Amino acid sequence: MEDAPSHPVSKSGDTLRGPLSHMESALRELRMWKLRAEGVMSASDQILREWHTSDDDSVYSGAMELILGILPHELPGQFETWVSLIHPDDHTSYRSQIDEVLLSGGSFEVEYRARRSNGKYTLLLERGYFIPPAEGGGAVLSSVITDVTDLREMESRLRQTQQAEAFGQLVGGVAHDFNNMLSVIIGYSQIMMEETDASEENHTFLSEIEKAAARASSLTNQLLAFNKPPNIKRGRIAINDLLIDISKMLKRLLGEQIELEFIPELDLWPLEVDRSQIEQSFINIAVGARGTMPDGGKITITAKNVSLREARTIEGQTLPSGDLVNVRLIQSRRSSRASLEQVRSNNSLKTANSIIEQNDGRLIVSQAKDSEICFDIYFPSAQERPVTPALKTTQRDAKQSTILLVEDDTAIRHFIRTVLKRLGHIVISASDGEEALSLLKKSFPLQPALLVSDMVMPRLGGRDLALNLSEQFPEMQILLMSGYPEQQSIAADSGLEISFLRKPFATGELISKVEGLLQRV
Repeated sequence: MEDAPSHPVSKSGDTLRGPLSHMESALRELRMWKLRAEGVMSASDQILREWHTSDDDSVYSGAMELILGILPHELPGQFETWVSLIHPDDHTSYRSQIDEVLLSGGSFEVEYRARRSNGKYTLLLERGYFIPPAEGGGAVLSSVITDVTDLREMESRLRQTQQAEAFGQLVGGVAHDFNNMLSVIIGYSQIMMEETDASEENHTFLSEIEKAAARASSLTNQLLAFNKPPNIKRGRIAINDLLIDISKMLKRLLGEQIELEFIPELDLWPLEVDRSQIEQSFINIAVGARGTMPDGGKITITAKNVSLREARTIEGQTLPSGDLVNVRLIQSRRSSRASLEQVRSNNSLKTANSIIEQNDGRLIVSQAKDSEICFDIYFPSAQERPVTPALKTTQRDAKQSTILLVEDDTAIRHFIRTVLKRLGHIVISASDGEEALSLLKKSFPLQPALLVSDMVMPRLGGRDLALNLSEQFPEMQILLMSGYPEQQSIAADSGLEISFLRKPFATGELISKVEGLLQRV
């Protein structure tokens, strides 16, 4: 019996040598590795490019079609063919990076715009490594290319968000300081008005100062509203006065192409609303109307009292029964039919509607004529509610109490101290919580019946100071103040029984709060 051949035999009878079998196995393994690499690159939405610099030939694989809309075999291998896809403004920086890595070797990273098959550009990030020529092999520039368009857009939006947050903090800080100044202006003007006869010319001047400061406060609150919706601070207002003031602002806002007419009505019932929020709602309605009047037109504002015996539903909105004040804005366009759906879908109008509802109002938008849109706003009347008395005199006979006043703003601290001392109280004043604790130790055995403190101060703020003193003086009443809207809810979450005073405030508001709290002692 003959011995079996030492090597496998092919179908043709030729003997297969061992080294060749090993080479075929290695080639199969190499092909499988290449297929796996291409699969991974495709799955990761990246392009793999190998540029053999010696013969200027490139091999592409991966997500070529997804990123550029080109199949790998459709792109010639020459380096200049790839460069031709790059945006002309990015040619210089790209060539500079490639020349540098070819000269010095190592890794590189470059970002540039490349043209897709549809002619539009997308942003690519190319990372690679240059393999210099080795013995028996050629030089290869191997790189991975990623589409980073969406990533850079998200980074841009994130930066914009961070900038908006930083701007919001700046606005809040400026508004806080400005509100402190306005509190001082309003307060001292009211004190001087008390001591000036109403028939004197100076009394009129002081009244105008007070009104201007109040309008400035309203503008500050509108600025804050764009950053963070403030807590509602309702007060009794005359709608005609508000509409007169807001009309001046709206005329500038609407521009020359849009005429604004306000027709006042006598004897309108008062409202109990947040004035600054209602002003903001009118501004939003005007902005929305302006956007739908490219050729100009006219906006007419009227107001009237309405009494409903029973609830009524209009355009899907339910009006409660009772006495209401109806403010109507009629938008008249010079050209084409005003689209009701276009107006209703406006984001400015949606914001206005949200503000009005927060103040127990209703906004109804309807088509009056082909070229007219009506904005009807209904607010409950406050005519049956007790009228808030005018500013009470700051000089009165009252039970003397010890009040701890803590405020970091020097001007407003001096103003509040003046008001409290005119009421006959003993006032211990400090610029922050740490100084207040130190002064209390020195003033023993005096015990404060009331703490009046700003919320936001260096070292120790009002909320933490109140928590610190509440155990030592359990009967002490607490009145915290701030120009930041969100501080009211922060104060309420302290677990203590706390009253809050929003800056800027009128002298009468301060006196009313202080007297009400001292009556509990």
